[in-house]
Amino acid sequence: MEIQWFSKNLQGVVTIYETNITLNTVASSYFKNAYATLIGFNKAENVLLIKALNKEEATLGNYGPSDLHDISIKPSYGRINGKGIVKNVCELFPLDFEKQNLYKFNCSWDETNKYLKIFLKEELK
Repeated sequence: MEIQWFSKNLQGVVTIYETNITLNTVASSYFKNAYATLIGFNKAENVLLIKALNKEEATLGNYGPSDLHDISIKPSYGRINGKGIVKNVCELFPLDFEKQNLYKFNCSWDETNKYLKIFLKEELK
């Protein structure tokens, strides 16, 4: 008898709701020591970026208070709350929360730049 054993899914997934951005365990693991985050958008690639900042980086004065977003890390997920940030994303990439209440996307960690890349062109169903 030949048995195929399955490994854990180690794929990061980000879910965008109308009021928050939620990261699964894999994606949130990169933010365990983050003091705050920056959120940006690469329009050419339709990639949402979430950059982890430690306390020193966040308080150096390079970023204003409105640029920094808190992230809460729980044992099984991470969350960035804020309807405003989701609205900003929707202005650059079409997400219609009247048609569906959540959108899921794959993501990957960019070790060089210390940010999470969320691939908005590849919605998970």
